This record gives sequence, structure tokens and C-alpha cells, in this order.
Amino acid sequence: MKTVIIVSKCLRVTNFNATESSYEFHFKGVCAGERLRRVTLYGRHDFNIVKDEEYLLYVNLITFEAGVLRGRIIKLKVLSECWDRS
Repeated sequence: MKTVIIVSKCLRVTNFNATESSYEFHFKGVCAGERLRRVTLYGRHDFNIVKDEEYLLYVNLITFEAGVLRGRIIKLKVLSECWDRS
């Protein structure tokens, strides 16, 4: 399974089932030579992903077709916490 790193802003959070949620992230660009228009990811509720927040995401790729990348979040970090504040 391929792992990709994505930096993006969360646009929507949807409860998927009792333990997981589905997350839609903003992305415009190209991935592996194909135009990418949407990123849909699945992950645990305890990731506490918030709409309109930016994240650095490590993702296991599930599918990539018709401009939609689907994957499962391995780990993440809020992007604002990645900056050196010294």
C-alpha cells in the first residue's frame, strides 16, 4: 500500500460509522500525472479533525480515480503546530 503526505485544509467532516469519520479536504493540482480535484479520507473520531483547520496528513492510499483520491489517515498534525516559534 502506498503512503502519501498531504498538506490541506479540511472542508467537511461526516460521521461514517460509530468509530470512524469521513473527511473531505481541499486540493487543486496534479498527482501522479492526473488532475486531482478532491481528497476524501477516512479516520478515527479521536483524530479530532476540525473543519477549516489545515493539517499535515500521512495517508495510506486506497484509490485514485476520476480526480478523487481516497485514503485512510495514518497520523496527522495541525499545520500551525509545525512552525518554529522561536
